[in-house]
Amino acid sequence: MQIGEICHLTDEEDVGAIADSFNSISKQYQEVKMEDIDILEIAEGTITQFSRSQIYEHMEKIKTNKASVPGDIPAKILKENSDILCIPMADIVNSCLQTGKWPDFYKIEYITPVGKVYPVETLDQLRPISNLVNCDKILEKIVSEMVISDMKDKLDPSQYGNQTKLSIQHYLISLMHRIVSSLDNNSKGEVNAVIATFIDWSKAYSRQCHKLGIESFIRNGVRPFLIPLLISYFQKIIVKFHGKLSKPRNQPGSGAQGATLGNWEFLSQTNNSADCVPVEDCFKYVDDLSILEIVNLLSVGLSSHNFKSQVAADIPIHGQIISKNDLKSQHYLNEINKWTRNKKMVINEKKTISMIINFTQKYQFTTRLQLKDENIETVDQMKILGTIINKNLTWDDNCKMLLEKVNRRMLLLKEILNFGATIEEMVHCWIVYCRSQLEQSAIVWSSSLSKENIEDLERAQKAFAKLVLKERYTNDENGYTNALLMLNLETLEKRRTDLSLNFAQNCIKNEKMTEYFHEKKNVHSIDLRNTEKYEVFSANTDRMRDSSIINMQNLLNSDHKAKQEQIIEMNKI
Repeated sequence: MQIGEICHLTDEEDVGAIADSFNSISKQYQEVKMEDIDILEIAEGTITQFSRSQIYEHMEKIKTNKASVPGDIPAKILKENSDILCIPMADIVNSCLQTGKWPDFYKIEYITPVGKVYPVETLDQLRPISNLVNCDKILEKIVSEMVISDMKDKLDPSQYGNQTKLSIQHYLISLMHRIVSSLDNNSKGEVNAVIATFIDWSKAYSRQCHKLGIESFIRNGVRPFLIPLLISYFQKIIVKFHGKLSKPRNQPGSGAQGATLGNWEFLSQTNNSADCVPVEDCFKYVDDLSILEIVNLLSVGLSSHNFKSQVAADIPIHGQIISKNDLKSQHYLNEINKWTRNKKMVINEKKTISMIINFTQKYQFTTRLQLKDENIETVDQMKILGTIINKNLTWDDNCKMLLEKVNRRMLLLKEILNFGATIEEMVHCWIVYCRSQLEQSAIVWSSSLSKENIEDLERAQKAFAKLVLKERYTNDENGYTNALLMLNLETLEKRRTDLSLNFAQNCIKNEKMTEYFHEKKNVHSIDLRNTEKYEVFSANTDRMRDSSIINMQNLLNSDHKAKQEQIIEMNKI
């Protein structure tokens, strides 16, 4: 990777310039000191100690396929010899907990710069990804588990990031369900629209004040004996680039991006970032924040813009506008910006955007939400965690983006085939590099695809089958079906259905998603043969009926019915 801004420098100068760039924000903060923090008294006998068997279990979970930092003990050696090495490791862990000091050797964070865009022209377009020594990862994992356990009850229910059994798809499904369900009653006389605002923090992880981070850990209930250890945790950085290592730089601020405790410091510090927004209208995924406002268009105060006094480029032809002062969204932005300043962070007003979702004919409108006295852009579509959502709630733009990605990767597959790869190897490459892209967050949008979307996505797999099978692929009506049998593949449509069902089955066991999957209560004592097991939400529009939640509810009921029929058939035998 070459960086345009510093391409004229030597590799040694490059790595130094990158390290200085990453370190520049950190130096804006003061180093946290023990005397700066009001720590509760640590009661005698409350410091947790770990047995060798407990440390052994943690060492057995080390991932051996991850890169190691220069000079570190390889993860494979630690894992294979964990029955012996758990003895000194237990002593290290217990000593750290007793003394409240993180080992100096573990405090070095090795940074690999990764481009946010390509080609990379400036240092600001680099993202720091950290790597730590393997023994530090074990210690971090143990401490993090205690931190997570302590914070669990106080963690913002709007937060979906960095938690077990929760993913981007849970976040997006909940967000989309809130939007679609809020607009579903328009056919019954309600006149609602939704304003979705996506807030972007500038270099969110880098702009962390450790003093505020420690205070947030205390506020969120982290046990007192961990606080001195967390104060001692904050690290130095060494940047690795083109095989060269920079000199160590102290990090008085900034969180370790990619380190478990770095993630949890950010989650703790931003736990109350959007307390002004109702829980049902707030959706967080680590540093991504989306807020919604359900606008009642009959009572909000819709007015006509006077084009005679001012010709405004941002007012559509309908000429109707709602003042920002009449919207809760403006209040939310003001409060979140105030919170941001208090936490010594920065909102990127250029990347903070809003989108109006409004299916009425008579009550179309626009607005001028502001952040830092600047109008934020109102867009027709926004990309949230890799998925494009547009104001019409259709998936044409998202499918187009996915297909463009796959078409570029198909060029690579052609080169691999020309190099002599077998059919089995080509199928593996298709699954890993292409099909995975076509199924990105598929649970969110699969049930709402148009017939054209379904055919466009399937066509990509047809093209792959023709590429690999060549003359063995026939163009008759059974050609594609036969090709899938030869390649041992399924149609993408069936794959999406299976993925949705599997996801729904997992959601039943997930505390955060159980509100969508209630078992139906039989109010009669009569055992009805065709009773559905799970409640299906009522819907007034096709948009709601085709939503991911209702689709999964129906899939669960169909699966339950199929299993019941199988049991009946088996009993007959």
